[in-house]
Amino acid sequence: MTTLTSIIAPTNILTPSSSATVTNKTISGANNTLTVCLANDVSGALPVANGGFGQSSYTDGQLLIGNTAGSLTKTTLTAGTNIAITNSGGSISIAYDPPIVYNNIIYSWGRAQNGVLGDNTTTQKASPVSVVGGFTNWCQVASGQYHSLGVKQDGTAWAWGAGSGGRLGDNTTVDKSSPVSVLGGFTDWCQVAGGDRHSLGVKQDGTAWAWGSSSDGELGDNTTVSKSSPVSVVGGFCWCQIAAGNKTSFGIRSNGVLYAWGYNNSGRLGDNTTGNKSSPVSVVGGFTDWCFVQSCNTTLAVRTNGTAWAWGIGYQGQLGNGQFGSYGSPNNRSSPVSVVGGFTDWCQVSGGDRHSLGLRTNGVLYAWGTNITGQLGNNCSGSGYGTSKNSPVVVVGGFTDWCQVATGYNTGLGVRTNGSAWSWGSGSYGRLGNNGYTNKSSPVSVVGGFTDWCQVAGGRSHSVGLTSSTV
Repeated sequence: MTTLTSIIAPTNILTPSSSATVTNKTISGANNTLTVCLANDVSGALPVANGGFGQSSYTDGQLLIGNTAGSLTKTTLTAGTNIAITNSGGSISIAYDPPIVYNNIIYSWGRAQNGVLGDNTTTQKASPVSVVGGFTNWCQVASGQYHSLGVKQDGTAWAWGAGSGGRLGDNTTVDKSSPVSVLGGFTDWCQVAGGDRHSLGVKQDGTAWAWGSSSDGELGDNTTVSKSSPVSVVGGFCWCQIAAGNKTSFGIRSNGVLYAWGYNNSGRLGDNTTGNKSSPVSVVGGFTDWCFVQSCNTTLAVRTNGTAWAWGIGYQGQLGNGQFGSYGSPNNRSSPVSVVGGFTDWCQVSGGDRHSLGLRTNGVLYAWGTNITGQLGNNCSGSGYGTSKNSPVVVVGGFTDWCQVATGYNTGLGVRTNGSAWSWGSGSYGRLGNNGYTNKSSPVSVVGGFTDWCQVAGGRSHSVGLTSSTV
């Protein structure tokens, strides 16, 4: 009989862990014993495959012991002890692959009013600084006007920045300069969104929740009462994507129907009216194939057929429908109009205060609307309609590998497939993250030398970004 000893089981072997010395150990022949030394915090049932049956594979971070024939003694793990596992035939083996450990960090830059950078200060930054807390397991970041939100891989939601109206969801209305947990005890958030003074979230069960100011019904709970902790959006629908704008909220249901609620000035809800709604109403058009929506004062959305649509305020061409507004005819739309250009391969859109961005599946990025600070990224800028565009123009740089885009108040941001992040438009307060404060009418690189950006988002005068790498 052969005995193999001094194999150290990983910490928390039934949950992801990066610490282990066990990798594919095997003893051939019958009546062999495998001794495993357990870490002090190990407990639970040991995954065992008996006689080649039962559990035949394992996931990262899980210890698997098995054999090819005969029976295998099964045991229960006890912290800080050794266990002996003996086979009656075939071979006995132990296998463990350390899980992939992600190093996902949120960075912020720009104006730090209300602590919106999350770095425990109120001092503006012209280059990225990490959000404090030591967290390296973020999976999503979102930005409101003066607050930011994030979801961690454990399903918890966090917020920081301006707390007025209860928009942080921590049951207070106090500003926070570092992340605080959104209340409710939920560990299954999958998406969050930030609006003007309110926030939205979707859980893994498809339910939508809202918190913050509700003066115009933007929480969707059939009231106009503000809430400082999450309340359920009425309707009982299963949601798959949400977006928050300037006192507006939007959600796409699993059946592809798009709904809106909140402030409806200029028709920004897209329900062919201009009256506020405190519970979800469907966007008109009869479409059941919406797949992406984003909003500020203008709302933009994409259907599964690759067409892009817009509604709401269009005075300065931000609808992309080939028209500017004028006195007495502001070009506002209370129902969706098609973004011109004839493209049927839009995959993402984003609306700022008075300009819009759109990304096609070929990786080319377009912009339209006002261009006062160079926020269209087409190497032009100026006041009035001189450089503004009412239909899509290409963001300069010759890049065909944009993979994610976002708009701030007067800025554009984007991530390329090589992991670099770029920005353009207003540089006040350092919101471009290029270590400067001047406007840029074409994309400039966000400083820091990072090549692992995966998401960016823009607020009123700050920007946030998420990096993702493995260790």
